[in-house]
Amino acid sequence: MSDQKYYPDYKEKKFASEEEFDKWLKENAVKKICFIADGQDCLFWWIDEGGEVLHSEMQASIWNGAIVNLSELQVDNQIGVMDSDNQQTTFYNFIVEDIVDLTAAKKVVIHK
Repeated sequence: MSDQKYYPDYKEKKFASEEEFDKWLKENAVKKICFIADGQDCLFWWIDEGGEVLHSEMQASIWNGAIVNLSELQVDNQIGVMDSDNQQTTFYNFIVEDIVDLTAAKKVVIHK
C-alpha cells in the first residue's frame, strides 16, 4: 500500500473571485493531465503533489477532490482514482495522452 493520501484537502475550498482561484491553482497544481478526446467532456485535470484533482476542465463538481493514483499514472493508460472507502483504485475510461509538469514553469522571484 502506498503512502499516498486518500482524502481531499481542497474539495470544499471556496474563492472570492476567478482571479483568486487562478492564482491559487497556479501556486498549488504540480501536474496537468491531458486526456485523449474520445467523446468524453473531460479533457484536462490539474492535480497537486498528493494527486488531488484541484480542477477539471469539465464536470468539476464530479472530479474536483478525486485522488489520482500516482503510482498508476502513465501516458496511454486509463486514469486510476483512489477509493477512500476501501483504499483501492477505480479505473475510468479516460486515456491519459500527456502529463505536463507544471513545476518546471514556476519561477521563484526574490525581491530585494
